[in-house]
Amino acid sequence: MINTKIFDRLLTIELRNGVGIDLEFVDSKAVWVYNHLTEEHSTMPFEGVVILLPFLSITYGRPYTEAEQ
Repeated sequence: MINTKIFDRLLTIELRNGVGIDLEFVDSKAVWVYNHLTEEHSTMPFEGVVILLPFLSITYGRPYTEAEQ
């Protein structure tokens, strides 16, 4: 898995078990995140682009927290 920050957004490239091709523009897709300070895994909404290629998943965007009103 590759994780890097470009223009204040996160770019990830991961392996996947699929052969389809898809392009998604998402604004609230749930993703797994890892907090290095607390060493905990949790889910957060993700806003960005998801590109699914045969055996690869590429995402570009940012996870965010929802503000309660």
